[in-house]
Amino acid sequence: MKRIGRPFGVMLVLLALLLPAAASAQGDVVTLEFWGGWTGPDGDIMDQLVQQWNSEHPNIQITLTRQQWSPLFDAFVVASASNEAPDILAMHPQELAQFIVLDLLTPLDDLIAGSEILKPENYLESAWNPNIYEGTLYAIPLDLHMHGLYYNLDLFEQAGIENPPTTGAELIEIGKQLTVDANGNHPDDEGFDPDNVVQYAINMHSNHHAFFQWWALYRQLGGELISEDGTECAMDIDKAAQAWQFLQDLVYTHHIAPQGQTDYARDFLSGRTAMLIDGPWQMPAFEAAEAETGFRWASAKYPQVFEENYAVWGSGHNLTLPSKVADPEKRDEALQFIEWLAANSTAWARAGQLPAYREVMESEEFRAMYGREAFIEMMPYEVFLPGIPAYNEIFASNAPTPMMVMAQSIMLEQADPVTAAQTACDEITFILQMQ
Repeated sequence: MKRIGRPFGVMLVLLALLLPAAASAQGDVVTLEFWGGWTGPDGDIMDQLVQQWNSEHPNIQITLTRQQWSPLFDAFVVASASNEAPDILAMHPQELAQFIVLDLLTPLDDLIAGSEILKPENYLESAWNPNIYEGTLYAIPLDLHMHGLYYNLDLFEQAGIENPPTTGAELIEIGKQLTVDANGNHPDDEGFDPDNVVQYAINMHSNHHAFFQWWALYRQLGGELISEDGTECAMDIDKAAQAWQFLQDLVYTHHIAPQGQTDYARDFLSGRTAMLIDGPWQMPAFEAAEAETGFRWASAKYPQVFEENYAVWGSGHNLTLPSKVADPEKRDEALQFIEWLAANSTAWARAGQLPAYREVMESEEFRAMYGREAFIEMMPYEVFLPGIPAYNEIFASNAPTPMMVMAQSIMLEQADPVTAAQTACDEITFILQMQ
């Protein structure tokens, strides 16, 4: 029998020793499921960040799943029932309580005790504190965001308007100059045809952002929504109606905003509307349009419509660790990724979001990004919706909740704001007392 050569025999021995090690190395790869509701340009940037992490961390691989927020949370509850929740779930601070009371989120205080990054002093206080519920931390803030005012520089120049509106009166006055019907008439002109407008001044939301706008105006009037003990609606009906009346009049009285609009960003980019109320997540699309077509835009603060207070609807994205997961031992790896996202949130800022991590927020690189200045100025004036356990029943956008019904009846059906607000308040009290 022919003998195997010594070098070949040694190679076989080495191969035999290495194969188990290689298999072990492959078996050491930790996979994490990460769910988020970013469906716009910001979601594409989060995809890029996840891909960057995966290339830099071959032993911890992350799969990002994206869909609209409300159905995402429905899927989360279903997955939790079978201990198949994602390892990391993004949401907003005001949505935490509804999942905390169901024991679906993991308390984080002990888990992050040794972290040099995930510490309150490293974050903006306005971003960190809303993630604390009854004294316990349940989420790490990623960013803040709020409504702002975008405007088309070319359309402003054509109309001879130098500055964007800063008050409600200016919004109406400038809005009439920017609104044009097919015959070239403006709303105050004789013969103006409100049924044949070719350019509106500003968009008008028909989805949940309608009541986000109402919330800003209502809070400018100093209104509260939920009683201190959380058992009933505390809405000031007169103030609530006043805020809604302003928005309704933009559509049906002043004719400077369209009724039933659905694609707000597209209408802004096409010139159908000269201004847009929306969040910072729209900036990547505007930057892309600027590069591709020369579209010229700028941003400004949300107008102060009422003199009592300045307030703007706001929220933020945060990152939670669900409790009903298949493998709780992967939480250390999940926290590593959350730490990495904080340190790399300059890239996330390119999605238009305002980083919650103080080092990035205060960096020259972030503050030099075009269009962000107005949003940074509004950060101290953000008002979050109440973070209560019944949040979904009152505010969800994919169901006939009191807020959605109130908003759509007023803005789409011209319902009386007083009656609609009272009906919504009665329903909110009923929901709270059923908890």
